[in-house]
Amino acid sequence: MRVGYALGAFVCLAGSAFAQAAEDRIVAGEVTEAAPRATIEIELEAGQAVTVSTQPSGGFDTMLELLGPDGRTVAENDDREPGDLSSQLIYVPQVSGRHTAVVTGYGGATGSFDLVIADGVEFGLSSEARIISESIVTLERQRPLETRPVDLAADEILVVTTHALTETLDTTLTLLDASATIAAQNDDRGDGSLNSQLVFQAQEAGRYTVELGTFEGASFGDVVLSIAVDPHAEVPFDFDSIERTPFAEYSGTIGGRDTEFDYPLELAAGETILAIAEATNGDLDTVLRLVGADGNPVALNDDRGDGSLHSAIAFTAPEPATYTLELRRYRSGESSGDFTLELSHVEASVVDILQELLENRVTLSGPELTLETPDFRVHYTLEGVDASSTEYAESVGEALQAMLDSQVTQIGWAEPVRDDDGRYTAYVADADGSMGVTYPVQIVFDNANTADVRETSAARTVFVIDNDFVGMGKEASVHSLMRATATHEFNHVIQFGYDSEEGLDWLYEATASWTETTTVGADQDATDYVETDFDAPEVCWTTSQDGFDYSQWTLLQSMADVYGDGIVVTMWENSVALDGFETMAATLEPVGTTIPDVISRWRTQNYALAYDLAPMFNSTVRIQHTLSSERGWMSKGGLEQLGANYIVVDLDGVYAFSLRGDDGLELLALAHDGGEIQVIPLGRGGVVDTTAYDSVALMIFNRTMPEAPGVCSDVGYSLDVAPATSPAAAPAYSFSAEHFTPPG
Repeated sequence: MRVGYALGAFVCLAGSAFAQAAEDRIVAGEVTEAAPRATIEIELEAGQAVTVSTQPSGGFDTMLELLGPDGRTVAENDDREPGDLSSQLIYVPQVSGRHTAVVTGYGGATGSFDLVIADGVEFGLSSEARIISESIVTLERQRPLETRPVDLAADEILVVTTHALTETLDTTLTLLDASATIAAQNDDRGDGSLNSQLVFQAQEAGRYTVELGTFEGASFGDVVLSIAVDPHAEVPFDFDSIERTPFAEYSGTIGGRDTEFDYPLELAAGETILAIAEATNGDLDTVLRLVGADGNPVALNDDRGDGSLHSAIAFTAPEPATYTLELRRYRSGESSGDFTLELSHVEASVVDILQELLENRVTLSGPELTLETPDFRVHYTLEGVDASSTEYAESVGEALQAMLDSQVTQIGWAEPVRDDDGRYTAYVADADGSMGVTYPVQIVFDNANTADVRETSAARTVFVIDNDFVGMGKEASVHSLMRATATHEFNHVIQFGYDSEEGLDWLYEATASWTETTTVGADQDATDYVETDFDAPEVCWTTSQDGFDYSQWTLLQSMADVYGDGIVVTMWENSVALDGFETMAATLEPVGTTIPDVISRWRTQNYALAYDLAPMFNSTVRIQHTLSSERGWMSKGGLEQLGANYIVVDLDGVYAFSLRGDDGLELLALAHDGGEIQVIPLGRGGVVDTTAYDSVALMIFNRTMPEAPGVCSDVGYSLDVAPATSPAAAPAYSFSAEHFTPPG
């Protein structure tokens, strides 16, 4: 999986060593038609975590299952990440004894693999770390919070880390001191995952409390919680060390109706202020924005760079004016809690100190080397886990130069924000299981490269391209994967030149994945992601479930097929002034269509597999039901907004189909007729002559818009069938059936 961008996360890893009891064990295996289940026995001890993973060869898509001593399944995994054909599970045995790893092929696939058994979990601890506890915790709706007491001596460095075993679990960590005041917080550890890591150095001895929860309390499941003391952990920057003279303090509560607080500030020319907003309880994720007298923002911060959810702004006024300091919660969540806001006078150098915290997002494992191209500076090393080679770094620079030309010159994207020296900063490093990641490091507000537009949240970035792509289960060559990642990540750089705070989150990864298909030809990797959406078409567009934003790049291609590639650029141009669904609605209005209509057409195109790259897709849309009698069918739920169900019709004759359920539901027939897939709108009901076609399916589409991107709910419906003598409904449009494969 490529994790393409990270907002507001601070990388604060505790080192690079993997604390484990023994060397990794590697066992070669093979799945064949004659032996479709490869079994490998493993001796495990109760209470000791183990990581079991497959490294398949030649594009083999593995499925991994672990059986306990009694032969029952205790853990299983298909894909390690969306688009990754390897499998991995992390398990803490409840009993000691002989366990069995079972490897099979997805959909009956065959191939060879290596099974890697590693003691423990990769938490980045040094060899001198002292493990206090390491256990699996289950977070449930009835018990969404887990607390653990920890006794620390003065100056001890505490490292608390999570590793979610449930794919969609988004963990949070909070550390409370003896007075129940928040001492440290972390949401995402900054490695592209949803896991958390909290690093804290105790100023004095005492008892602290670790609180493990989930972001907004919206996801649940199993997670490995590691609590350790590590003398070599890198301690986040201490904001209390900044010399300052406070001149105002405020407090309040964000939650319910009170979500916005504004504070006017009269600043003299050359006056430098430091504003620090801290949550004192709850899960509050603060955001600070300083707005000038003209209404345009001049400073913005979400997470201040010490691993917490607190915010901090340092700003030097260029001229005397009245500014407004805005305190909000992070836009995409509903976090709440009490806060304190301190305003202080500081030296002008503090502005640079805070910027430096955000700038140093990536630290290489060995001596840093640098090469420059006309437009890029590539940092790399020859040592440690980030090691690559000068030749590889040179090929990265060459690829990036080509991607700049293809995306800006040929497609027509606005040139993104450059560094002060006129280049873009890239790193070649171990991306920690991702193919790449992009970090916004400075909100510059206005992109100087767009002379006729004033952006309000354009950002400068740094980005990482993985150094070797090992263990990702990819069949393509390293060079091919590097080119796909280079264009994907550089597109994120371009996106941040328009809007680093777009509420339509889907747009970021979908656009970067689509860009692969339009710029690097056979080197694209986006077709590997299609499966996630095709396997669950009933899930709403803009769902927050992991992987769907990558897989739904086909929606952009569906739009481009009708309106041209430029419509994708237009959507990002609209994101400058608009947000969320308004961004897309304003893009579609001039071409005479709407969001539901575009999504409906896309869902039918997915069924038809009417894409040039369809022969490389690894899935067809999932069939919800096969209708083989006149009894009809009832769905009890599960169809979300802008999602679709596909029902195969296995009936010969002329039939009337009618739909009962929510007002937003509509019925379409998808008829395979030789070289075409004809799309026949039936509304709430209509007649289809199934004998006139090679095959017929029905698509039930939920036209209802979600309240906001990612806010999804589902409905049920019933489908009635009866013989009919009325004329059959006429097709409205059709797709080529060149690549059509009957689903299922």
